[in-house]
Amino acid sequence: MRSARRPRQFFLLVVDVGMLLLCLFVALLLRHRAVPSQELWWSLVTSFLPSWFVWIISFYTADLYNIEREFDDLRFAGRLFGAVAVGGLFSALIFYLDNKNTNPKTILALYAGSLFAVLWLWRFSYARLSRRYLPKRATAFVGIDETVAELIAEIETRDRLGYEAAAFLDEKGTAPAALKARVLRSRELFLKAVQERGVSLVVVTDESGLSEKTRRALLDLIDRPVRFIRLPDFYEHYLRKIPVGTINDLWFLENIDLTGKARYRIVKRAFDIGLSLLALAVCLAPSVLIALGIKLSGRGPVLFRQERLGRAGLRFQILKFRTMKVDGNTFAPTEERDPRVTAFGSFLRAFLLDEIPQVLNILVGEMSFIGPRPERPELVAELERAIPYYRQRLLVKPGIAGWDQVSGEYHSPSVEDTYKKLQYDLYYIKNMSVLLDFSIFFKTIMTMLGRKGR
Repeated sequence: MRSARRPRQFFLLVVDVGMLLLCLFVALLLRHRAVPSQELWWSLVTSFLPSWFVWIISFYTADLYNIEREFDDLRFAGRLFGAVAVGGLFSALIFYLDNKNTNPKTILALYAGSLFAVLWLWRFSYARLSRRYLPKRATAFVGIDETVAELIAEIETRDRLGYEAAAFLDEKGTAPAALKARVLRSRELFLKAVQERGVSLVVVTDESGLSEKTRRALLDLIDRPVRFIRLPDFYEHYLRKIPVGTINDLWFLENIDLTGKARYRIVKRAFDIGLSLLALAVCLAPSVLIALGIKLSGRGPVLFRQERLGRAGLRFQILKFRTMKVDGNTFAPTEERDPRVTAFGSFLRAFLLDEIPQVLNILVGEMSFIGPRPERPELVAELERAIPYYRQRLLVKPGIAGWDQVSGEYHSPSVEDTYKKLQYDLYYIKNMSVLLDFSIFFKTIMTMLGRKGR
Protein backbone atom coordinates (compact mmCIF):
# COMPACT_ATOMS: atom_id res chain seq x y z
CA MET A 1 0.00 0.00 0.00
CA ARG A 2 1.41 3.35 -1.00
CA SER A 3 2.30 5.56 1.95
CA ALA A 4 0.18 8.70 2.40
CA ARG A 5 3.01 10.32 4.34
CA ARG A 6 5.83 10.39 1.82
CA PRO A 7 4.17 12.52 -0.91
CA ARG A 8 3.32 15.15 1.70
CA GLN A 9 6.76 14.99 3.26
CA PHE A 10 8.35 15.38 -0.18
CA PHE A 11 6.05 18.34 -0.89
CA LEU A 12 7.12 19.99 2.38
CA LEU A 13 10.78 19.38 1.52
CA VAL A 14 10.46 20.87 -1.98
CA VAL A 15 8.73 23.99 -0.67
CA ASP A 16 11.33 24.34 2.12
CA VAL A 17 14.13 24.26 -0.47
CA GLY A 18 12.29 26.97 -2.37
CA MET A 19 12.06 28.99 0.86
CA LEU A 20 15.82 28.65 1.38
CA LEU A 21 16.32 30.29 -2.01
CA LEU A 22 13.62 32.90 -1.50
CA CYS A 23 14.93 34.01 1.88
CA LEU A 24 18.41 34.54 0.49
CA PHE A 25 16.87 36.98 -1.98
CA VAL A 26 14.93 38.62 0.89
CA ALA A 27 18.10 38.95 2.99
CA LEU A 28 19.95 40.66 0.13
CA LEU A 29 16.98 42.94 -0.50
CA LEU A 30 16.86 43.99 3.16
CA ARG A 31 20.62 44.42 3.36
CA HIS A 32 21.10 46.55 0.24
CA ARG A 33 17.57 47.99 0.02
CA ALA A 34 17.61 47.23 -3.67
CA VAL A 35 17.00 44.25 -5.94
CA PRO A 36 20.30 42.29 -5.99
CA SER A 37 22.09 41.78 -9.27
CA GLN A 38 22.07 38.35 -10.90
CA GLU A 39 25.84 38.07 -10.37
CA LEU A 40 25.59 38.81 -6.64
CA TRP A 41 22.61 36.46 -6.30
CA TRP A 42 24.35 33.47 -7.88
CA SER A 43 27.61 34.07 -6.02
CA LEU A 44 25.75 33.87 -2.71
CA VAL A 45 23.73 30.83 -3.83
CA THR A 46 27.05 29.06 -4.49
CA SER A 47 28.39 30.13 -1.09
CA PHE A 48 25.26 29.05 0.79
CA LEU A 49 24.73 25.75 -1.05
CA PRO A 50 26.90 23.58 1.30
CA SER A 51 25.16 25.04 4.35
CA TRP A 52 21.70 24.26 2.96
CA PHE A 53 22.34 20.55 3.45
CA VAL A 54 22.93 21.35 7.11
CA TRP A 55 19.70 23.35 7.26
CA ILE A 56 17.67 20.47 5.80
CA ILE A 57 19.23 17.94 8.19
CA SER A 58 18.53 20.34 11.04
CA PHE A 59 14.88 20.63 9.95
CA TYR A 60 14.56 16.86 9.71
CA THR A 61 16.16 16.35 13.12
CA ALA A 62 13.72 18.86 14.62
CA ASP A 63 10.81 16.72 13.36
CA LEU A 64 9.64 19.36 10.88
CA TYR A 65 8.71 16.66 8.34
CA ASN A 66 6.60 14.60 10.71
CA ILE A 67 3.13 15.27 9.32
CA GLU A 68 1.52 13.72 12.39
CA ARG A 69 2.61 16.72 14.45
CA GLU A 70 1.04 20.17 14.55
CA PHE A 71 2.54 22.93 12.41
CA ASP A 72 0.54 25.81 13.86
CA ASP A 73 1.21 25.77 17.60
CA LEU A 74 3.88 27.19 19.90
CA ARG A 75 5.74 23.87 20.12
CA PHE A 76 6.30 23.91 16.38
CA ALA A 77 7.52 27.51 16.56
CA GLY A 78 10.01 26.41 19.24
CA ARG A 79 11.25 23.46 17.17
CA LEU A 80 11.55 25.68 14.10
CA PHE A 81 13.48 28.35 16.03
CA GLY A 82 15.89 25.71 17.33
CA ALA A 83 16.40 24.22 13.86
CA VAL A 84 17.03 27.65 12.31
CA ALA A 85 19.46 28.52 15.12
CA VAL A 86 21.43 25.28 14.67
CA GLY A 87 21.47 25.72 10.88
CA GLY A 88 22.64 29.32 11.29
CA LEU A 89 25.47 28.36 13.64
CA PHE A 90 26.70 25.62 11.29
CA SER A 91 26.48 28.02 8.35
CA ALA A 92 28.60 30.56 10.24
CA LEU A 93 31.13 27.81 10.98
CA ILE A 94 31.26 26.79 7.31
CA PHE A 95 31.85 30.39 6.26
CA TYR A 96 34.50 30.81 8.94
CA LEU A 97 36.41 27.70 7.80
CA ASP A 98 36.24 28.86 4.18
CA ASN A 99 38.96 31.49 4.05
CA LYS A 100 37.88 32.60 0.59
CA ASN A 101 34.35 33.33 1.75
CA THR A 102 33.75 36.94 2.73
CA ASN A 103 29.99 36.78 3.40
CA PRO A 104 29.10 39.50 5.89
CA LYS A 105 27.56 38.47 9.20
CA THR A 106 24.66 40.86 8.58
CA ILE A 107 23.39 38.89 5.59
CA LEU A 108 23.51 35.60 7.53
CA ALA A 109 21.60 37.18 10.43
CA LEU A 110 18.98 38.64 8.08
CA TYR A 111 18.80 35.31 6.28
CA ALA A 112 18.16 33.31 9.46
CA GLY A 113 15.55 35.80 10.70
CA SER A 114 13.66 35.92 7.41
CA LEU A 115 13.87 32.12 7.09
CA PHE A 116 12.24 31.62 10.47
CA ALA A 117 9.45 34.08 9.67
CA VAL A 118 8.75 32.74 6.17
CA LEU A 119 8.89 29.07 7.18
CA TRP A 120 6.60 29.64 10.14
CA LEU A 121 4.08 31.51 7.98
CA TRP A 122 4.19 28.82 5.26
CA ARG A 123 3.82 25.88 7.66
CA PHE A 124 1.07 27.67 9.61
CA SER A 125 -0.87 28.24 6.37
CA TYR A 126 -0.28 24.66 5.25
CA ALA A 127 -1.58 23.27 8.55
CA ARG A 128 -4.76 25.35 8.52
CA LEU A 129 -5.54 24.79 4.82
CA SER A 130 -4.78 21.05 4.83
CA ARG A 131 -6.90 20.51 7.93
CA ARG A 132 -9.82 22.22 6.26
CA TYR A 133 -9.55 21.26 2.59
CA LEU A 134 -7.39 18.14 2.26
CA PRO A 135 -9.65 15.26 1.14
CA LYS A 136 -9.83 12.21 3.35
CA ARG A 137 -9.99 8.65 2.08
CA ALA A 138 -13.23 7.02 3.23
CA THR A 139 -12.36 3.65 4.78
CA ALA A 140 -14.63 0.74 5.73
CA PHE A 141 -13.88 -2.13 8.11
CA VAL A 142 -15.15 -5.71 7.81
CA GLY A 143 -14.92 -7.39 11.20
CA ILE A 144 -14.55 -5.33 14.36
CA ASP A 145 -12.30 -6.24 17.29
CA GLU A 146 -10.07 -4.44 19.78
CA THR A 147 -7.33 -3.88 17.18
CA VAL A 148 -9.80 -2.25 14.78
CA ALA A 149 -11.19 -0.15 17.63
CA GLU A 150 -7.65 1.08 18.34
CA LEU A 151 -7.21 1.98 14.67
CA ILE A 152 -10.52 3.84 14.50
CA ALA A 153 -9.63 5.86 17.60
CA GLU A 154 -6.30 6.81 16.02
CA ILE A 155 -7.94 7.76 12.72
CA GLU A 156 -10.37 10.05 14.48
CA THR A 157 -7.68 11.76 16.57
CA ARG A 158 -4.89 11.89 13.96
CA ASP A 159 -6.95 13.42 11.17
CA ARG A 160 -3.86 14.90 9.49
CA LEU A 161 -3.06 11.53 7.88
CA GLY A 162 -6.05 11.76 5.56
CA TYR A 163 -8.34 8.82 6.42
CA GLU A 164 -11.95 8.68 7.58
CA ALA A 165 -13.64 5.69 9.23
CA ALA A 166 -16.85 5.58 7.18
CA ALA A 167 -18.53 2.16 7.55
CA PHE A 168 -18.32 -0.94 9.75
CA LEU A 169 -19.59 -4.49 9.25
CA ASP A 170 -19.77 -6.70 12.34
CA GLU A 171 -21.69 -9.84 11.40
CA LYS A 172 -20.28 -11.80 14.36
CA GLY A 173 -21.28 -9.24 17.01
CA THR A 174 -17.75 -9.00 18.47
CA ALA A 175 -17.43 -5.20 18.33
CA PRO A 176 -16.29 -3.51 21.58
CA ALA A 177 -19.03 -1.72 23.50
CA ALA A 178 -17.78 1.72 22.44
CA LEU A 179 -18.44 0.90 18.78
CA LYS A 180 -21.61 -1.19 18.94
CA ALA A 181 -23.88 1.79 18.18
CA ARG A 182 -21.95 2.56 14.98
CA VAL A 183 -21.52 -0.90 13.42
CA LEU A 184 -23.82 -2.59 10.92
CA ARG A 185 -24.92 -6.23 11.19
CA SER A 186 -26.51 -6.31 7.74
CA ARG A 187 -24.43 -6.90 4.61
CA GLU A 188 -26.97 -5.00 2.51
CA LEU A 189 -26.78 -1.91 4.75
CA PHE A 190 -22.98 -2.13 4.71
CA LEU A 191 -22.83 -2.19 0.90
CA LYS A 192 -25.24 0.74 0.78
CA ALA A 193 -23.06 2.71 3.23
CA VAL A 194 -19.97 1.93 1.14
CA GLN A 195 -21.68 3.36 -1.94
CA GLU A 196 -23.19 6.41 -0.24
CA ARG A 197 -20.03 7.40 1.68
CA GLY A 198 -17.75 6.97 -1.33
CA VAL A 199 -15.61 4.31 0.35
CA SER A 200 -12.43 3.57 -1.62
CA LEU A 201 -10.64 1.31 0.88
CA VAL A 202 -11.99 -1.75 2.73
CA VAL A 203 -9.97 -3.23 5.59
CA VAL A 204 -10.66 -6.93 6.20
CA THR A 205 -9.95 -8.12 9.75
CA ASP A 206 -10.06 -11.91 9.34
CA GLU A 207 -10.49 -13.10 5.77
CA SER A 208 -10.50 -16.77 6.78
CA GLY A 209 -13.44 -16.18 9.11
CA LEU A 210 -15.72 -14.47 6.58
CA SER A 211 -18.98 -16.21 5.80
CA GLU A 212 -19.73 -17.26 2.24
CA LYS A 213 -22.48 -14.62 1.96
CA THR A 214 -20.12 -11.87 3.11
CA ARG A 215 -17.49 -12.97 0.61
CA ARG A 216 -20.04 -12.79 -2.22
CA ALA A 217 -21.19 -9.37 -0.99
CA LEU A 218 -17.62 -8.05 -1.06
CA LEU A 219 -17.13 -9.50 -4.55
CA ASP A 220 -19.95 -7.23 -5.70
CA LEU A 221 -17.60 -4.30 -5.03
CA ILE A 222 -14.95 -5.57 -7.45
CA ASP A 223 -16.20 -3.40 -10.33
CA ARG A 224 -16.13 -0.28 -8.13
CA PRO A 225 -13.08 1.89 -7.33
CA VAL A 226 -12.56 0.08 -4.04
CA ARG A 227 -9.31 -1.43 -2.83
CA PHE A 228 -9.14 -4.25 -0.26
CA ILE A 229 -6.38 -4.62 2.32
CA ARG A 230 -5.79 -6.95 5.25
CA LEU A 231 -5.88 -5.52 8.75
CA PRO A 232 -2.18 -6.18 9.61
CA ASP A 233 -1.07 -4.35 6.45
CA PHE A 234 -3.27 -1.31 7.07
CA TYR A 235 -2.32 -1.22 10.75
CA GLU A 236 1.37 -1.26 9.82
CA HIS A 237 0.89 1.40 7.15
CA TYR A 238 -1.06 3.73 9.42
CA LEU A 239 0.58 3.29 12.84
CA ARG A 240 4.05 2.07 11.70
CA LYS A 241 4.02 -0.90 14.03
CA ILE A 242 2.89 -4.53 13.71
CA PRO A 243 -0.34 -5.79 15.34
CA VAL A 244 1.15 -8.83 17.09
CA GLY A 245 -2.26 -10.20 18.03
CA THR A 246 -3.43 -10.46 14.40
CA ILE A 247 -0.40 -12.11 12.73
CA ASN A 248 0.66 -15.76 12.49
CA ASP A 249 3.62 -17.88 11.41
CA LEU A 250 2.78 -17.35 7.75
CA TRP A 251 3.10 -13.58 8.21
CA PHE A 252 6.77 -14.02 9.17
CA LEU A 253 7.42 -16.31 6.21
CA GLU A 254 5.83 -13.81 3.83
CA ASN A 255 7.27 -10.59 5.27
CA ILE A 256 10.68 -11.23 6.85
CA ASP A 257 13.43 -11.64 4.24
CA LEU A 258 16.81 -11.43 5.95
CA THR A 259 18.70 -13.04 3.07
CA GLY A 260 17.61 -10.18 0.82
CA LYS A 261 19.23 -7.67 3.20
CA ALA A 262 22.85 -8.79 2.60
CA ARG A 263 24.00 -5.50 1.02
CA TYR A 264 22.19 -3.50 3.67
CA ARG A 265 23.96 -5.46 6.43
CA ILE A 266 27.37 -4.75 4.83
CA VAL A 267 26.61 -1.01 4.65
CA LYS A 268 25.30 -1.01 8.20
CA ARG A 269 28.36 -2.82 9.56
CA ALA A 270 30.68 -0.37 7.78
CA PHE A 271 28.69 2.51 9.27
CA ASP A 272 28.86 0.94 12.75
CA ILE A 273 32.64 0.52 12.59
CA GLY A 274 33.30 4.00 11.21
CA LEU A 275 30.96 5.79 13.61
CA SER A 276 32.13 3.79 16.65
CA LEU A 277 35.78 4.69 15.94
CA LEU A 278 34.81 8.34 15.58
CA ALA A 279 32.71 8.19 18.76
CA LEU A 280 35.61 6.67 20.72
CA ALA A 281 37.86 9.56 19.67
CA VAL A 282 35.27 12.26 20.37
CA CYS A 283 34.00 10.81 23.66
CA LEU A 284 37.35 10.07 25.27
CA ALA A 285 37.61 13.37 27.18
CA PRO A 286 33.88 13.53 28.15
CA SER A 287 34.11 9.91 29.37
CA VAL A 288 36.84 10.90 31.83
CA LEU A 289 34.58 13.63 33.25
CA ILE A 290 31.62 11.23 33.39
CA ALA A 291 33.73 8.64 35.23
CA LEU A 292 34.72 11.30 37.76
CA GLY A 293 31.06 12.30 38.23
CA ILE A 294 30.04 8.68 38.83
CA LYS A 295 32.76 8.23 41.44
CA LEU A 296 31.65 11.39 43.23
CA SER A 297 27.99 10.35 43.14
CA GLY A 298 28.45 7.26 45.28
CA ARG A 299 30.23 3.99 45.94
CA GLY A 300 30.61 1.50 43.11
CA PRO A 301 32.34 0.85 39.78
CA VAL A 302 32.27 3.30 36.89
CA LEU A 303 31.08 0.71 34.38
CA PHE A 304 28.01 -1.46 34.70
CA ARG A 305 28.19 -4.90 33.08
CA GLN A 306 25.25 -7.21 32.51
CA GLU A 307 24.59 -10.26 30.39
CA ARG A 308 22.23 -9.67 27.46
CA LEU A 309 21.00 -11.64 24.47
CA GLY A 310 22.16 -10.62 21.02
CA ARG A 311 21.35 -11.78 17.51
CA ALA A 312 20.30 -15.44 17.33
CA GLY A 313 20.30 -15.58 21.14
CA LEU A 314 24.08 -15.22 21.55
CA ARG A 315 25.04 -13.94 25.00
CA PHE A 316 27.32 -10.96 25.57
CA GLN A 317 28.25 -8.50 28.32
CA ILE A 318 26.69 -5.10 27.69
CA LEU A 319 28.67 -2.07 28.93
CA LYS A 320 27.16 1.10 30.38
CA PHE A 321 28.15 3.91 32.66
CA ARG A 322 26.70 3.10 36.06
CA THR A 323 23.65 5.26 36.82
CA MET A 324 22.28 3.46 39.91
CA LYS A 325 23.20 3.06 43.53
CA VAL A 326 24.98 -0.18 44.39
CA ASP A 327 23.69 -0.56 47.95
CA GLY A 328 20.37 -2.41 48.14
CA ASN A 329 20.14 -2.82 44.36
CA THR A 330 18.34 -6.01 43.34
CA PHE A 331 19.10 -5.32 39.65
CA ALA A 332 15.42 -5.65 38.81
CA PRO A 333 14.32 -3.96 35.52
CA THR A 334 14.37 -0.17 35.67
CA GLU A 335 11.09 1.64 36.15
CA GLU A 336 10.08 5.24 35.47
CA ARG A 337 11.37 7.53 38.26
CA ASP A 338 13.27 4.57 39.74
CA PRO A 339 14.61 5.59 43.21
CA ARG A 340 17.80 3.60 42.61
CA VAL A 341 18.92 6.06 39.92
CA THR A 342 21.34 8.67 41.25
CA ALA A 343 20.97 12.37 40.45
CA PHE A 344 24.00 12.24 38.17
CA GLY A 345 22.73 8.97 36.68
CA SER A 346 19.42 10.66 35.87
CA PHE A 347 21.33 13.33 33.95
CA LEU A 348 23.26 10.68 32.03
CA ARG A 349 20.07 8.80 31.17
CA ALA A 350 18.27 11.96 30.02
CA PHE A 351 20.89 12.54 27.33
CA LEU A 352 21.65 8.82 26.72
CA LEU A 353 25.24 9.43 27.86
CA ASP A 354 25.20 6.24 29.92
CA GLU A 355 25.16 4.32 26.61
CA ILE A 356 28.60 5.60 25.49
CA PRO A 357 30.55 2.46 26.55
CA GLN A 358 28.33 0.37 24.28
CA VAL A 359 30.40 1.77 21.42
CA LEU A 360 32.86 -1.02 22.37
CA ASN A 361 30.06 -3.60 22.02
CA ILE A 362 29.34 -2.18 18.57
CA LEU A 363 32.97 -2.17 17.51
CA VAL A 364 33.38 -5.90 18.22
CA GLY A 365 30.10 -6.70 16.44
CA GLU A 366 27.89 -7.65 19.39
CA MET A 367 25.57 -4.69 18.85
CA SER A 368 24.69 -2.03 16.29
CA PHE A 369 23.90 1.65 16.68
CA ILE A 370 20.35 0.99 15.43
CA GLY A 371 18.25 -1.99 16.48
CA PRO A 372 15.92 -3.35 19.19
CA ARG A 373 17.21 -2.88 22.73
CA PRO A 374 18.91 -6.02 24.14
CA GLU A 375 17.28 -7.79 27.07
CA ARG A 376 18.51 -10.05 29.88
CA PRO A 377 18.28 -13.82 29.18
CA GLU A 378 15.98 -14.51 32.13
CA LEU A 379 13.59 -11.75 31.05
CA VAL A 380 13.53 -13.05 27.48
CA ALA A 381 12.62 -16.53 28.72
CA GLU A 382 9.80 -15.07 30.83
CA LEU A 383 8.48 -12.76 28.11
CA GLU A 384 8.56 -15.54 25.51
CA ARG A 385 5.98 -17.40 27.56
CA ALA A 386 3.76 -14.34 27.90
CA ILE A 387 4.04 -12.68 24.47
CA PRO A 388 3.72 -14.45 21.10
CA TYR A 389 6.68 -14.09 18.74
CA TYR A 390 8.79 -12.26 21.30
CA ARG A 391 11.90 -14.26 20.43
CA GLN A 392 11.67 -13.11 16.78
CA ARG A 393 13.15 -9.77 17.83
CA LEU A 394 16.46 -11.68 18.12
CA LEU A 395 16.57 -12.03 14.33
CA VAL A 396 18.72 -8.87 14.16
CA LYS A 397 21.52 -7.35 16.23
CA PRO A 398 20.36 -5.29 19.21
CA GLY A 399 21.09 -1.57 19.15
CA ILE A 400 21.59 1.53 21.28
CA ALA A 401 18.62 3.25 19.63
CA GLY A 402 15.57 1.63 18.07
CA TRP A 403 12.26 2.38 16.40
CA ASP A 404 10.51 1.93 19.74
CA GLN A 405 12.75 4.48 21.50
CA VAL A 406 11.83 7.22 19.00
CA SER A 407 8.11 6.39 18.94
CA GLY A 408 7.35 9.14 21.44
CA GLU A 409 5.96 6.69 24.01
CA TYR A 410 7.48 5.59 27.31
CA HIS A 411 7.31 1.82 27.76
CA SER A 412 7.95 0.25 31.14
CA PRO A 413 9.30 -3.33 31.58
CA SER A 414 5.76 -4.63 32.19
CA VAL A 415 4.34 -7.36 29.96
CA GLU A 416 1.74 -4.93 28.56
CA ASP A 417 4.35 -2.34 27.57
CA THR A 418 6.78 -4.98 26.30
CA TYR A 419 3.99 -6.17 24.00
CA LYS A 420 3.79 -2.61 22.63
CA LYS A 421 7.57 -2.43 22.23
CA LEU A 422 7.52 -5.68 20.26
CA GLN A 423 5.09 -4.12 17.79
CA TYR A 424 7.67 -1.44 16.98
CA ASP A 425 10.57 -3.91 16.95
CA LEU A 426 8.84 -6.17 14.43
CA TYR A 427 8.08 -3.15 12.24
CA TYR A 428 11.79 -2.33 12.23
CA ILE A 429 12.82 -5.92 11.42
CA LYS A 430 10.37 -6.06 8.51
CA ASN A 431 11.25 -2.63 7.08
CA MET A 432 14.89 -2.13 8.09
CA SER A 433 16.85 -0.11 5.56
CA VAL A 434 19.54 2.55 5.42
CA LEU A 435 16.85 5.24 5.17
CA LEU A 436 14.98 3.95 8.23
CA ASP A 437 18.25 3.71 10.20
CA PHE A 438 19.10 7.32 9.39
CA SER A 439 15.59 8.35 10.38
CA ILE A 440 15.99 6.65 13.77
CA PHE A 441 19.48 8.15 14.15
CA PHE A 442 18.26 11.72 13.69
CA LYS A 443 15.12 11.18 15.77
CA THR A 444 17.37 9.89 18.56
CA ILE A 445 19.31 13.17 18.41
CA MET A 446 15.98 15.00 18.75
CA THR A 447 15.11 12.82 21.74
CA MET A 448 18.43 13.69 23.40
CA LEU A 449 18.02 17.41 22.74
CA GLY A 450 14.45 17.26 23.99
CA ARG A 451 15.58 15.50 27.18
CA LYS A 452 12.86 12.86 26.79
CA GLY A 453 15.10 10.17 28.16
CA ARG A 454 13.51 6.76 28.59
